[in-house]
Amino acid sequence: MSGTTVRDTYQQLLEGVADHALFMLGAEGHISMWPEVAQRFYGYDADDITGRRLGMLFAEERGEPPPAEDLLAETTDGPVESNRWHERADGSVFWGTCTISSLSDEEFDGYAVIVQDTTTRKQHERMLERQNDRLKEFTDILSHDLRNPLNVLSGHLNQYKRTGDDKHIEVIERTTDRMERLVDDLLRVARQGQVVEQPEPTDIGTVLEIARTGALPETATLRYEAVPRVMADPDRLVQVFENLLRNSAEHGGDDVTVRIGALQHGFYVEDDGPGIPEGDRDRVFDHGYTAREDGTGYGLSVVRSVIGAHGWDVSVVDTDHGGARFEVTAIEFVDSE
Repeated sequence: MSGTTVRDTYQQLLEGVADHALFMLGAEGHISMWPEVAQRFYGYDADDITGRRLGMLFAEERGEPPPAEDLLAETTDGPVESNRWHERADGSVFWGTCTISSLSDEEFDGYAVIVQDTTTRKQHERMLERQNDRLKEFTDILSHDLRNPLNVLSGHLNQYKRTGDDKHIEVIERTTDRMERLVDDLLRVARQGQVVEQPEPTDIGTVLEIARTGALPETATLRYEAVPRVMADPDRLVQVFENLLRNSAEHGGDDVTVRIGALQHGFYVEDDGPGIPEGDRDRVFDHGYTAREDGTGYGLSVVRSVIGAHGWDVSVVDTDHGGARFEVTAIEFVDSE
C-alpha cells in the first residue's frame, strides 16, 4: 500500500464503527490489537484478551481447540464470513457475524476482524421458519381433511345424476355446509391458536354417523358402545373420528372391524388390523410420519391437534388381539339425567 499503511486503514475503519467490534489478529491468529470499541462490545479488557486466540470468543468452543485457524486459512481467496454464537465477558451470548480479512504490508502481517451482533436477524429468521412450518402443516391438514367430504360430494353427485333421487342433494347440502364450517374452523385455528373456546354438549354417536360416511368402506364393521356426552366442538370432533376410522381402514383393509366405547374418563377407538409396532407409537402422531408408501402422515397429526385443542390426551396402547387402540382421556363427561 503506497502512502497508507495497514494501521492507517485500521484506524479509519475504527472511526466508522459504532455497533460492531473491530480488532486485529497477528499472523499466528492471536489477538494483537484490542481497541476500546471491542472492549465495549465484548466487555473484555485489552490486558485480559491480548494474546488469546480468536476461538475463545466463540461460545460453543471456549476451552476447546478453536477451529478459527480454518477460517484464517480461507482468507487467501478474500474475506471470510462466519456465523456462530459468541460470548461476552459477562457470560451473555449473541449470534455474531464475523468477517475476517487478511492484511499485510511492511509494518503488519495478520488479519482484521469485524464482528456484528446479528441476534435479532437470527431470531427473525427462526420466527419465519416456524411460521413457514406452521403454514405448511396448516395447508397439509386443510387439504387432507377436505378430501373426505369431497369424496362424499363426488359419490352422491354421481348417484344423483344416475337416479335423480333428491336425497342425494340433501347429503350434498349437508356436506358442503360442513366443509364451510371446517374451513372457517381451520382458519380460526390458524389465527387464534388451537384451543376450543366454545364447546357444547356433544353426542359421540351422532358424530360417528357423520364421520363414518366416506371414512369407512361399506364392508367394514363399526361397533359402538354408548359413550356419555362430552363438551366439544362437534365439527372438529368429526375430524378426529374421520381420521381414526380412515386410519383403521387404510391399515386393516376393507373388512376391518372398529370398536368404540367408553373409558372412565374418556373413550377408545380400536380395530382388528395389524396394529402399531411398539417402536412407532411415540411417532405416529408426528406431522408427516407414515408407515405406508402411499400415506400422507397427516391424519393422526390432525387427531393429536384436535384432541389437544379440547384439553384432552390421546395415546396408543397395547391390545390383547394385536390391533391398533387409541385412547382419548382426561375428559369430563356431561352429567346426564
